[in-house]
Amino acid sequence: MGFVVQGALGTVTADGRTRPVSRVKIFELGGRQQGIWHQGMSKEKSEICCPVGRCAGMNQIALIVAMGGVAAGSMGQTCDFSSVTALCNGALAGQNVTTAVPGFDFLIMHRGVVVYHQSFGNWSLNRVANADSSTKTLSGALVMSAIENSVTPISLDSRISQFIPEFVGAKTNITMRQAFSHTAGTRESAAVSSQTLTLRQTATDIGDDVQIFVPGDGFAQPGEYFSYGGTSMHAAGAAVEVATGVPWNTLFSQRFTAANRLNMPNTRFVLTTPTNPRIAGGCESTASEFGRFMEMLRRGGVFDGRRYLSKQSVETMFSRQSPVGVTLLSSPVQISPDPTDYGVGVWLISRDETGQLRTGLAAGARGFASWIDFEDQLVCVFATDVSASGNLQQLYVLLGQAAQDAIRVCRPCDGIDFNRDGVFPDDRDVVDFFDVLAGGDCPHVVFCDIDFNNNGVYPEDQDVIDFFNVLAGGECP
Repeated sequence: MGFVVQGALGTVTADGRTRPVSRVKIFELGGRQQGIWHQGMSKEKSEICCPVGRCAGMNQIALIVAMGGVAAGSMGQTCDFSSVTALCNGALAGQNVTTAVPGFDFLIMHRGVVVYHQSFGNWSLNRVANADSSTKTLSGALVMSAIENSVTPISLDSRISQFIPEFVGAKTNITMRQAFSHTAGTRESAAVSSQTLTLRQTATDIGDDVQIFVPGDGFAQPGEYFSYGGTSMHAAGAAVEVATGVPWNTLFSQRFTAANRLNMPNTRFVLTTPTNPRIAGGCESTASEFGRFMEMLRRGGVFDGRRYLSKQSVETMFSRQSPVGVTLLSSPVQISPDPTDYGVGVWLISRDETGQLRTGLAAGARGFASWIDFEDQLVCVFATDVSASGNLQQLYVLLGQAAQDAIRVCRPCDGIDFNRDGVFPDDRDVVDFFDVLAGGDCPHVVFCDIDFNNNGVYPEDQDVIDFFNVLAGGECP
């Protein structure tokens, strides 16, 4: 695949309308021309024709797109989420769970737009809830932000002992990567809940402690076992404070939650103390605020046109950091074929047949959970703190499938914001669509889908035709 770029043509005729043209791009598929895009000299107009040969008189898909006012087309349809509502009501009655759930709210975002948000039982919309271990995803993102920009250089391969010299002996070589992927070998420590120690002081206490003892194998070495917990993340948080020279809570606000950032006033570390925030489980949040944060990650670090993390950092977060084949000691996840598949503070729950990630999950002990469905561009948030993760995980799967089914029925085509930058319609989406179709790099994180009409056949002419049809305000077939 590849582009053929030709010079100025002067004018192009589409649907009987003639417009000035400055350049033409023809993409080739299988050695033959499949489509053509004409960009007008006017900044306000673009002329798009597809495929070749249909732009001049044949029941063409020739489209004149006004960049300032494209109709929503199929995006304006109302989706039927009755199956989602039925599952949620069923959970109140004990269906698909071991124990009935007293109350929660459930939110679905599709391509950054809230398409469903309801509360159930003894709960209200956007009630503040303890996020528990869903905090790990927030903290993982802050670690990646610190790696991008800190006073003292730090990376996932940095040893915690470089910043916390009390990490000696078996702990000397523990890396930030191991600390945030449950493979550091540290055992649980009461210091993370101390009301009197600072984060830095708790790291000293953790450094003085012994490693996990494995019967028959002795004390664990870094990278040897997957053992779920939060102690190593706590120490890594202290290392971030040392590297950046900024207290953890202040850094979290500055980078993400402040009003001039993602505006998440209810998302904050409430455990254990302001000077000893529980890095792996101390946040509370709401469905809407946590959803915005996850949407930022889904878009590769960008939200509302502002970049919070680099694409590379987000890709790293959602790439496996735990060694393949690592020995499992403990994991709370019941819904993954590999309960050791873990990124930077996030569970990597499902992959397609090629190994590409489909679903990333943040999950807390009392039921607060959020997941990203990269394939269908969904973010879901199940907000509660009056149940248990083990009670709800199968329900998460059912809700995710119901949300996916509903979206695929009412909005069968992908979005015209192909590059996920939050700006559409614009020329860049068209350029990026053809670049990826021609074998170029994906312009956004994790999942790049050229099967625009989701018919399972790609690459094909029909994806191009449907892309431009929807771009012009038409319905998705």
